[in-house]
Amino acid sequence: MSNKMRSPVRQCPKGHTMDPNWDTCPYCEAEKKGQTKSSRPNAAAASGDRETKVGEVLKEGGSRETKSMPSQPQAASGAGGHVGVGETRRIVGVLITYSWLPEGELFPVREGKNFIGSGKVSSDPSHPECHIQISRDVKMSSEHALILCRHGMYEIIDQTSSNGTFFNGEMLMSNKSTELSDYAEIRTGNTLWTFIKIKPPGEGVSAAPKAEPPTPPPTGEQPGDKDTFIR
Repeated sequence: MSNKMRSPVRQCPKGHTMDPNWDTCPYCEAEKKGQTKSSRPNAAAASGDRETKVGEVLKEGGSRETKSMPSQPQAASGAGGHVGVGETRRIVGVLITYSWLPEGELFPVREGKNFIGSGKVSSDPSHPECHIQISRDVKMSSEHALILCRHGMYEIIDQTSSNGTFFNGEMLMSNKSTELSDYAEIRTGNTLWTFIKIKPPGEGVSAAPKAEPPTPPPTGEQPGDKDTFIR
């Protein structure tokens, strides 16, 4: 039995067994790729391990975290006037002004006290903010005037304002009550108002007269019993 000649086994410089048809060693290539990946910096470490914080600006050099923003409180006033959150007093009038917006602004006037001004009320701690407030009027005092509604009567009182309160073109005396008429023109600072009275349902409405029942015919006589003679 003759001995067969065997071809020598190919090996790469690092001693890996290679197929005769291979030009490069796949084992050496795999080792090179693994070393390249391990030498790269971690992406999270390179970014400073930062996370997005909603609604806040990141300070330089600081880390960020995800934080949910608290819900915004309901505004006490909205476009077109004071809404009066939790207000239980009845609306008995309105003040309308076109001094600041071309579409106009409307403010309800309620039973009791209604302070007009650009900010806070100092004379009555129960009303920290004016009910009818125009903060952009630089000539309106923080507590400018008061509309008082009680027992069906409407009064306006200047609260010692710097520029005075005008009623139908005449300046009112401070701290003196003046009866407020329907469709009166009021000026506080640079704001011109029109006041309109409103009667709540059930006030000043007379009851409809009751219909009277028809008169019955005389006893023993029915309608149509009488003969009609045509001549």
